[in-house]
Amino acid sequence: MKQLKTAKILTCDDLKRILDSIAVTKHAERNRAMILIMVLAGLCVKETANLLVGDVVDECGQVRDEIHLRPEQTKNQQAHSVLICKGLKIELQRYIATLNDLNPSAPLFYTQKRKGFTANTLTQHFFWLYKNAGVYGASSESGRNTYLHAQDTDSSKSAYSLLPLKMIKTK
Repeated sequence: MKQLKTAKILTCDDLKRILDSIAVTKHAERNRAMILIMVLAGLCVKETANLLVGDVVDECGQVRDEIHLRPEQTKNQQAHSVLICKGLKIELQRYIATLNDLNPSAPLFYTQKRKGFTANTLTQHFFWLYKNAGVYGASSESGRNTYLHAQDTDSSKSAYSLLPLKMIKTK
């Protein structure tokens, strides 16, 4: 029987390397927000690529406490909600501050050509982010798997608790 291969679970050292590498890239805030939304909220690549500004930001320009995903945004065509922890909220608010267009129907994460990512282009983008950071064996689903692993390992532990506090910017 063939064993299914799962995406690598990121360690704290992996996350530190990824975030440090991202910090010097052209779209650092966007890349950081995309990595952290997957690790800290458990979104898969398709969900991350399909997020709109209005899914995450309210009418006052503040990050919501919860993201409601519509069936067409999800991998399994099932609507569901995702809670946003305090640290992720801070990170997303920092990213939102860099956006010129807060139109609720605009893509939350955009390519260099200012178009929304597709699941495929975002998968390729994550490949290069991980490779440039020297994190081998990671794939576009590693962020989600890291989140799920943290949930399964100890119900009192979240993926957020895996990150050293200095990695999450609080100001």
